[in-house]
Amino acid sequence: MKTLLFHCKRYVTKIVRISNRPGKINPEKINRKRTFSNECIVVLLTIEKRDKINKCCPELKKEIVKMVREVGHKNIVLLPFAHLSNKLADSKKSLGGLNYLEKSLQEENFSVLRDHFGSHKSLLLDIYGHPGNARYREF
Repeated sequence: MKTLLFHCKRYVTKIVRISNRPGKINPEKINRKRTFSNECIVVLLTIEKRDKINKCCPELKKEIVKMVREVGHKNIVLLPFAHLSNKLADSKKSLGGLNYLEKSLQEENFSVLRDHFGSHKSLLLDIYGHPGNARYREF
């Protein structure tokens, strides 16, 4: 699992079209075309074939909670982001990891948005300019 975490003033995406790559992707149903949040932690997340969800996701959750506590903002956005690896997990495993993270972070009383899986999106990240505003992690 590979992730980029950003402390953002503003986050906006708009679905442009459904993805057809990689070949066996199974996009989820679109519930909303736009996603936006302010004062948030944005987690760009790539789940890989070799990842053990029950091990990687709790480790990532700890890292997200740590960043939330450090910056003081409880809004979290989970963005599936296939561009961090060429060893992608299948759609079922990826959605399982995203759903696990969404639910477990909500149980901690965080406001969590999970962006659409399986689409090309326009993306706006307005990232704060302080030490620790961007973090890369592998699990």
